[in-house]
Amino acid sequence: MWYVIWTTTGSELKAAEEISKYTDKCFVPRKAINTKRGGNWESSEKTLFPGYLFVNCEDADILAQNIRKIEGFNRILTVDKKIFPLYGNDADFVEKLYNIGGVFDTSEGYIEGDLIKVVAGPLYGLEGLIKKIDRHKRLAYLEFTMFGQTINTSVGLEITEKK
Repeated sequence: MWYVIWTTTGSELKAAEEISKYTDKCFVPRKAINTKRGGNWESSEKTLFPGYLFVNCEDADILAQNIRKIEGFNRILTVDKKIFPLYGNDADFVEKLYNIGGVFDTSEGYIEGDLIKVVAGPLYGLEGLIKKIDRHKRLAYLEFTMFGQTINTSVGLEITEKK
C-alpha cells in the first residue's frame, strides 16, 4: 500500500534515500520542465510535490518506527491520528507515477478552439486537470484533489499548434 510521508521541503531526496533502506518502493515525484536561459531552452527536473515523498510497504507502523530518526522526516500523513494508505484514484496516480520512474515528463499537445488536446506524455487523458496554460513558459497549471486536499502544481506542456 502507498503512504505519503511529509518531510522538510528541500530534504525529500535525502530522506527518500534513507527510507529506501527499509522498503523497496520509495520515491520523490519529480517533474521535467523546460526553462529558457540565455536564449536557449534547457530541460531540468524539480520536485512535483515539495515536502512529500511516497512509500509502498506492508506495515506502516513498523516503517514509522524505523524512520523516526531520519533527518528531514516529519511524519507519515494520517487520518484521525491513524496511518492511512492511499486508495482509489490517489493510489492509481502514485502507482502510475512510480512505474514511469517517478518523473512527470513534458507532455505534447495542441489547442483546438478553447480546448487543449494532449497527444503524448503523462497528461494524456488528464486534460480535465488543466486549469491554465502558459505557452511562453511551456507550462500547464493543474488543480486536483489528492490525500484529501486540493493540490495546485505546474508541469511541462509543449503546445505545437493552435487550430
